[in-house]
Amino acid sequence: MFGKFKDLKKMAEVKSKLSKIQKQFKNMRVEEVGMNGKIKVVVNGLGEVVEIKLSPELFEGKPDIKKIEKTIVNAINAAQKRARDTANQKIQELLNELPPEVRNMMGG
Repeated sequence: MFGKFKDLKKMAEVKSKLSKIQKQFKNMRVEEVGMNGKIKVVVNGLGEVVEIKLSPELFEGKPDIKKIEKTIVNAINAAQKRARDTANQKIQELLNELPPEVRNMMGG
């Protein structure tokens, strides 16, 4: 009977840690660059785009707009994937701290 209370206590601790991790994800920054650093994309740990920087050099002469657009999309996707992978790793580490019975209760 007391084992269940310990499990509930552990779940409350995990919930608290998860809340802290979510705040860390919001403040985390993942950067990707393209076209030799002329394009820079920054996302947070939640995958939200927080910054896009484009060098003026991109627009000198006759710029290849399609290439620029594709590079921006690729940089966003790569940054979001890295952010997702990092977030998943941190959450998995947190879940691994749980006793197997609690993981099973959570569907894990």
